[in-house]
Amino acid sequence: MTGPDIESALERWREAGLISGELAEQLRAEHARSTRRSRRRFLQYAVSGTAGILLVIAAVTFFAWSWPELGPGARTGVIAGTGVAIVLLGMRLEAARRYVPVTYALQASGLILLLAASVYSMEAWDNTTAGGIVVGLLALAVPVATIPVFVRHNPVMPAVATALGHGFLAAFLFRAFDLDAEIIIWVLDGALVVTLAVLAMLLRAGRAQSVSRRALYAFAVSLYAGYPMAGMTAAGPLELGEETLLALDAWLVLVTALALWGIHRAPETLRSARYSLHLAASVLIAIPLGFGTTLEVYDLPPAGAAAVLAGAGAAGLWYGLRRDARPLVLCSCATIVSAAWYLGVDAGDRLGTVLALAFTAGLFFWVATRLGRRGKA
Repeated sequence: MTGPDIESALERWREAGLISGELAEQLRAEHARSTRRSRRRFLQYAVSGTAGILLVIAAVTFFAWSWPELGPGARTGVIAGTGVAIVLLGMRLEAARRYVPVTYALQASGLILLLAASVYSMEAWDNTTAGGIVVGLLALAVPVATIPVFVRHNPVMPAVATALGHGFLAAFLFRAFDLDAEIIIWVLDGALVVTLAVLAMLLRAGRAQSVSRRALYAFAVSLYAGYPMAGMTAAGPLELGEETLLALDAWLVLVTALALWGIHRAPETLRSARYSLHLAASVLIAIPLGFGTTLEVYDLPPAGAAAVLAGAGAAGLWYGLRRDARPLVLCSCATIVSAAWYLGVDAGDRLGTVLALAFTAGLFFWVATRLGRRGKA
């Protein structure tokens, strides 16, 4: 419920005699405190995530060109040491239960620095040499050592470490065995499939809620890691060229279907309306994929590409309105606007395009009136 919804409900309940004026004030104050906490938490996640990205970029850039007196091996050690220190700092702050989103960003940044160190180490030791093998083994040891530790503390970092674990596995295969990129991609595909299968078994086993949350988050993050894996497999070993987009489309359909299953068909302990956020993400991802597939793979005219994309947005809008899923409604509107904008840019001097834009505007006005009637109900 939003603030106006809560205010309206409290006033209605007070007038009906269901609650007293004093209780209404207490509930209003508690809701205000909860809203402020949620807003601060969201801002912490956004700002700390940005800070983590900037920290990784700054560290890698600085160590790459600074300290000319240090050799490549020493620089690798400094990068790795900095990564370890940042991970430990994040875990220490997390143990104090303060600034939790910041601690997640720190720990994720530290892991990324460790992965960057394993890649930068090629400047010091070639693949399959003693140094390269040691670096590869250390890279493989990072997810093996950190995931069990993270599992005991929170449900977020195991998911992050699981996703980054594929990168550490790739570094191990490359540094220790100097495998071809295509072989590494196939191995990573197999590891991703096994990871998803194991996590699905954990979720289906109906474990305790704390365990299910960890498995659920790791499962969701691994699904999104499947996008680059599907793209690399199709473009690399399979050499599909433009048809690589079809592999990404298939993965998008899979993620969307699983989100719908989680909303409607999952066991009660796992079912949640929050999976509509994944539907919203799918609608946004459909914008570049939809344009790429229709224009590059199927060579549709601009009007056809815009119609396909608008259809996806309309489906998301219809479902979002029925479920009162506001992020999905917003993302679906953005998808429809993207289709109309593309059509307008492609043929801005045509009457049909003007009519299409006017129809889109009319559609949004209609949606607004539906929302207004729903708010009065």
